[in-house]
Amino acid sequence: MRAELWSVGRPARLIAAAVLLLGVETVPLAGAAAAAGAQVGPFDGLSGMWAGNGTVTYASGTKERLRCRVQYVQSNVDNLQQALRCASDSYKFEVNAYFDQANGKISGSWAELTMNVSGTVSGTVNGGVINGDLQGPGFVAQLVVDTRGNLQHVTIDAELHEIRAVDIEVHKTASP
Repeated sequence: MRAELWSVGRPARLIAAAVLLLGVETVPLAGAAAAAGAQVGPFDGLSGMWAGNGTVTYASGTKERLRCRVQYVQSNVDNLQQALRCASDSYKFEVNAYFDQANGKISGSWAELTMNVSGTVSGTVNGGVINGDLQGPGFVAQLVVDTRGNLQHVTIDAELHEIRAVDIEVHKTASP
């Protein structure tokens, strides 16, 4: 079944690229690191395992449930690596991503492992929310990412594609 879905092309790649941005933290945590005088960055608090559910909405209006697991590894205050695994009733995908932050701007890259496709991400942080763009082979999508403590919500809008929207919520399940 997975080979059949991936042969569809753009819709499956769009889901993979869209969901990868689950990992972009937008609100620095002011916990022990800040109290100890350590530098605090936009990815603080993300390292560890997260899991949750969401939906994909197609141009026809049909919705399908997604189940996702993600692991984040932070190399320094301005960098984040992500390993994302998601599945619906009819397919699954794997996305690895790398994010950089500088002066309120987010940039990075992603790679979907089963189809060997990749792309870029860019965006801005403003008032605790990331607004950004996903780009890859044959598509562009807009996103909003909001992380508050151990809860993260992602909304993707891709009006000109077979997949019109992705809406996902994950919760932190374990710290490193």
